Amino acid sequence: MKEYSYDDIRSSIRPTLGDSVPLSLFRILRIIGMRDLLGESAGPTLYMMGKSVGNMLAPKTMDEFQTTIKELRIGIPEIEAATEDRLLVNLRECITCAGFSNTGEMFCDMESGIIAGLLEKVFNKKARSTQTKSWSVGYNYCQFDVVLY
Repeated sequence: MKEYSYDDIRSSIRPTLGDSVPLSLFRILRIIGMRDLLGESAGPTLYMMGKSVGNMLAPKTMDEFQTTIKELRIGIPEIEAATEDRLLVNLRECITCAGFSNTGEMFCDMESGIIAGLLEKVFNKKARSTQTKSWSVGYNYCQFDVVLY
C-alpha cells in the first residue's frame, strides 16, 4: 500500500467549496463512524493514528507545536505546566468535543495522539498522552497529561 505525505494530501482544487468541511460532518465520521466500525478498539486506533499524524508533521519547537495545532484547527493549545518529563496541555475549542453535552465519557483519543506525536518531535523523546478533562465531562476545554520518556 502506498504511503502518502502531508504534502500529498493537503492540496485541493475546490474553487466553489474550498478546503473546509462542516464540523458536524467531521464529528459524524470521527465519533459515530469510527465507533461503529471499530467498536471498543476505536479509541486506541484513533490515538495511534493521531500519533502517526503528529510524527509526520514534525515540529521542531514549542511554538511550531502550537502553530501546527492551530493551523490544522484541531484546537487552541495552552501549556498549563511543563517540567523536563511532563506537560499539561489544555486544548480550547477542541475539534472533536467543544460544545458537546456532558456524556460522562472522554473520547478525544485522536487529539491525544496528535499531541503526543508532535511533542515527540519537539523533544526528541517518546511521549504518552492521556486525556484528563473534556467538554464531554463538564469542562469547557480538554486537558492532556503528557509524559516524556
